[in-house]
Amino acid sequence: MMTGFSKVWRVPALGTLAIIVLLGSIEQGKAAQTGQEIYQSLCTACHTIGKGKLIGPDLAGVTSRREEGWLKRQIKEPDRLLAENDPIAMQLLQEANNIPMVPLGLSDADVVAVIAYLKSTEQQADVVTGLPSRYIPTVLISIFLLICLTFIGLRVGKKEVDVR
Repeated sequence: MMTGFSKVWRVPALGTLAIIVLLGSIEQGKAAQTGQEIYQSLCTACHTIGKGKLIGPDLAGVTSRREEGWLKRQIKEPDRLLAENDPIAMQLLQEANNIPMVPLGLSDADVVAVIAYLKSTEQQADVVTGLPSRYIPTVLISIFLLICLTFIGLRVGKKEVDVR
């Protein structure tokens, strides 16, 4: 049973909720844009996204391979991770021919923006997937065979059987 109060407030409440959700996604997009700017200005000298290793590792998929807390520390204070003998940081140092990542002096908000950008690149890579063109003939032939077998089964199934 609906009361007058709930009818009156349903539309404004849903409108407010929609605005909050919309603004949240806009803020995420702004963070990714800012993160892209930071990445392009400070990180591209040593890193790529999906194009192989330069001085530092390729960052494609890094947000799914590493915990976000570790990523934040690695981006903000890589020297401290090395001083603490962090095993992942030490391995990355060896893979980079003992050239350490320099602290970039980024704020916490900048680090979060860079991570948001790296996540957005992974989401874009996932969207590109689809059915490779070399499989289309196989799929079409399979669909055709299924339709033919269905029609054959329907014709054979119309026979009358005397069960006594």
